Amino acid sequence: MSSTVDNISPANLEMIRSVLEDAGYDACLLLEDQRLFNTASLLVTKQFLAGVDSRSGLAARLEFQLGKAGKHRQLGTSSLSRYAIQGLPLELQSQGRENAG
Repeated sequence: MSSTVDNISPANLEMIRSVLEDAGYDACLLLEDQRLFNTASLLVTKQFLAGVDSRSGLAARLEFQLGKAGKHRQLGTSSLSRYAIQGLPLELQSQGRENAG
């Protein structure tokens, strides 16, 4: 893909980067979920190379295909909702009984 990137001007690369950042696909997401970040980057780059050369057009395609990155993030993952559906694991059930008694 480096040869493809060589064909994109620095100004257009900056536009692609800003479209990604505006949709939440930024350096923080790259650290959290490299696969999702790479998917979004590839999608926007392919759309640009296919002729979608406006910020709004690229943003619309990204929103349609993947949505905003915030929808995918799970901040402070907690398994409480899982336990509400499945019930507490046996080891947590026994801890609750010890604390109650």
